[in-house]
Amino acid sequence: MKINPLYHPKYFPTWIALFLMRCLVSLPLPIWQKIGVGIGLVLNKFAKSRRGVAEVNVDLAFPDLSPQDKDAMVKKIVINTTLGILEAFYSWWASDKDVERRSTVKNLDILEDALKDDRGVLLVGAHFSTLDLSGRVMGVRKKVDITYRAQDKNPVFNHVMNTCRQQHFKHLIEKREMRKMVRNLKKGEVVWYAPDQDFGRKGSVFAPFFGVDTATITTIGKLVKVTGAKVLFFSHFRYGTGKDTHYVGTVLDPFNDGFNDDDVNNATLLNKALEDVLRQEDPTQYFWVHKRFKTRPDPSDPSPYKKKTSK
Repeated sequence: MKINPLYHPKYFPTWIALFLMRCLVSLPLPIWQKIGVGIGLVLNKFAKSRRGVAEVNVDLAFPDLSPQDKDAMVKKIVINTTLGILEAFYSWWASDKDVERRSTVKNLDILEDALKDDRGVLLVGAHFSTLDLSGRVMGVRKKVDITYRAQDKNPVFNHVMNTCRQQHFKHLIEKREMRKMVRNLKKGEVVWYAPDQDFGRKGSVFAPFFGVDTATITTIGKLVKVTGAKVLFFSHFRYGTGKDTHYVGTVLDPFNDGFNDDDVNNATLLNKALEDVLRQEDPTQYFWVHKRFKTRPDPSDPSPYKKKTSK
């Protein structure tokens, strides 16, 4: 009898870890949130590589802050990122009723009105620390397609993650499945897409983000050109702590149908929308532990993270 490779003994630690995570996020939210903050404080001391990335990003994006303010900001970023990981597990297993009770979506009428135009909607998201949970918050009110990036390192983790996600979203679309995105947008569906990570020079242009020329993928503009989709923005933040925690997603229309054949224009629109909402709400609830500024306009320039994260 052939054993399912997902149950190979080498994956037992992953199954155990996922079981423990499910138990943890089944506790009352104030309890696992306090545990998350505690883990974040520990990681501030020992996760030097990721903290180093956040330090570089804060130095580049917020140069006017004092050293003390920068240190406090980085500490909060690491804690929010840790909470975001627990919130991702919570988003996999929480009931729709619980997610809806703890959340609000503002301006949902903007999305509904856009769909009345008989065209698809590209709902641009971003790597907020509450990334996975933002999809659930929208999904309990409006089923959308979400795009994701396939990770092949641990098939058990991927299997559980995608099985949970499939229960809450209309379709899962791997980011390389461009034809599927195009087809669904042409059918008038809502496709969520986060274009705000550095995937290198190929398929990217440089546009300002917090005053730094930043490699930004051109996918959104290309999808608009092919499908005629409306582009909206979806932000998501955590407010309050403990029993008063509330998650708020907001649909915005900052682009005013401004996408065209100019990739730099399109990238500038995307980066400005994200920067504006982060500055307005809470910049520490963003995934600053990602090497957002790794690719530089001049290929001969070294990565700004090289020295900081190699210590």
